[in-house]
Amino acid sequence: MKFRFWKYLIFILLLAYITSSCGPKLPSKRILFIGNSYTDLNGGLDTHLLEFAPNSKSARITPGGYTLQNHWEDANTLEAIRSGDWDVVVLQEQSQNPVTNYYNFFAYAQKLDAEIKKAGAETVMFMTWERPDSVQYGVTAQAVNNAYTALGQQLGVKVAPVGLAFSMALQERPDLKLYVEDGHPTPEGTYLAACVFFGFIYQQSPVGNSYGGDVSNEDKAFLQSIAAKVLGQ
Repeated sequence: MKFRFWKYLIFILLLAYITSSCGPKLPSKRILFIGNSYTDLNGGLDTHLLEFAPNSKSARITPGGYTLQNHWEDANTLEAIRSGDWDVVVLQEQSQNPVTNYYNFFAYAQKLDAEIKKAGAETVMFMTWERPDSVQYGVTAQAVNNAYTALGQQLGVKVAPVGLAFSMALQERPDLKLYVEDGHPTPEGTYLAACVFFGFIYQQSPVGNSYGGDVSNEDKAFLQSIAAKVLGQ
């Protein structure tokens, strides 16, 4: 009798350990990224996001240099949106356009957002970051932040604050290279963006996640913590 009691107790304790170590179960999401090389580089932001959330599905439509207007005029993009295969559609505008041509940015974000909602999905805007070779044209971190924030408020859509995470990371570690001169992300930049999108879409902190992409363990821990901070997690 005593042996059975201890056997039962060990089973209960083992079950409790397994359950607690697994953590909260991630919901399955179907995510489509629409953008350009900012999203496409370093193997694709969507593929890194899937490493954080492997039970989800993702795809990307990211021709180089594309604006949201180009996507609106591209039958492949519209067909993908209208397929109804997605829970979330992420829109990333050409890096200068939100600041240098806000009217165009707003007009085509609005058109695409309407199609996304009609297909039963949620729109998330991908706030990008300062572009060093275009600062003289006003493409600063603050200006990009202001443009995406204004758009989010006007359209009533969510904005993933990737650009804010870049600014916070560089304030704490100016030595860290998150992008090159023309603004394209380094592997560290893409990893930080993936951390932000994971926390933003799944509402779970990326801190402690085992996936590190192509960055060092030190940078992995730092970038995960920055994403969590900017999201208030």
